[in-house]
Amino acid sequence: MRHRRRSGGAALVAALVSLSLLAGCSGSKGAADTGGTTSPTSSSTTASATPASTTASPTTAAVLAAYRAGWAAFEHALTDANPEDPELMATMVAPQLTGVRANLAADQQQGMVGRGTFTLHPKITSLAATTATVVDCAYSTSVLVYAKTGKPVPPITPPENDGVQATLVLTGGTWKVSKQNVTDGKCAPGS
Repeated sequence: MRHRRRSGGAALVAALVSLSLLAGCSGSKGAADTGGTTSPTSSSTTASATPASTTASPTTAAVLAAYRAGWAAFEHALTDANPEDPELMATMVAPQLTGVRANLAADQQQGMVGRGTFTLHPKITSLAATTATVVDCAYSTSVLVYAKTGKPVPPITPPENDGVQATLVLTGGTWKVSKQNVTDGKCAPGS
């Protein structure tokens, strides 16, 4: 969940994984990191879900499903830059939730929404009783567009593979994204 930001904005990216992109006068790309990405030709963003392996443990399957749900919630909220979208709270906790909401509020204030898709390839690298680390090389076609005109917010970032590292925590019996870091254009496709 990462927003690509226009030049002049700080890396507010830490919302979904490492969260904390502070939205300023720059636009966002996606939602993973506190943000998301969108494409000018799509009307909404959609994180593709890959079914969990039938040999995966129930916990592994639950963690991967929660990671995908976090991206889907971000994409849903990004389509109208809604920081109060209930799907966000259902899939994220602070600091990720706080960062994502800040990015979306800034986008909403500037009249920007997201368009595009994310294709996810998550893998669990660490799993304990109440915390998990997921890495991904997410393919993003996400861009920000002006809600009134549908025109892309410059600079336009071409589709790319973004490296993601997310921390999920088990809270109230549900896995949720607590931190997420996204590195734009920094991973091997499908890895």
